[in-house]
Amino acid sequence: MNQRRFGLRAASGLSLFLAVAVFALMALLTVVLGAGVYRSVVGRAEVNHEARTAMAYVTGKLRANTGDVSLEQTEVGDDMLVLSEEIGGANYETRIYAYGGTLYEIFAAAEIDFAPDQGQPIAALEAFSAEKEENALRLTVRAGGEDYTARVALWE
Repeated sequence: MNQRRFGLRAASGLSLFLAVAVFALMALLTVVLGAGVYRSVVGRAEVNHEARTAMAYVTGKLRANTGDVSLEQTEVGDDMLVLSEEIGGANYETRIYAYGGTLYEIFAAAEIDFAPDQGQPIAALEAFSAEKEENALRLTVRAGGEDYTARVALWE
């Protein structure tokens, strides 16, 4: 009879161990999968933040501009938005462009030569383009493989 009780206790202990082991394995799997999802969400949020920051910055500059707006091509082939204004009798330009995966801005006298590496970084993004549409400007930034587009009315 003692052997029978020992066998039941061993089977009971083994089944308890297996239940705890399965629970621990499932808990570990949940943590690992949750960490992967969290990483993905945070990465996507960072890309979204960079794209929205770039778009908000450029549209804000356009709305605050009182001078002329023109589009040019940079040395590397990307679109460059040029906002011209006169301050104290001298002409100045704000140049906004993408270069090397970053949106840059340069504010300088109009006669100064353009040097893409001299700009102030604004946001990390893959591309920036601008296109005139009647009396509006269509802006597109590419970040994380997606395009974000805005249209800004231009006053004449």
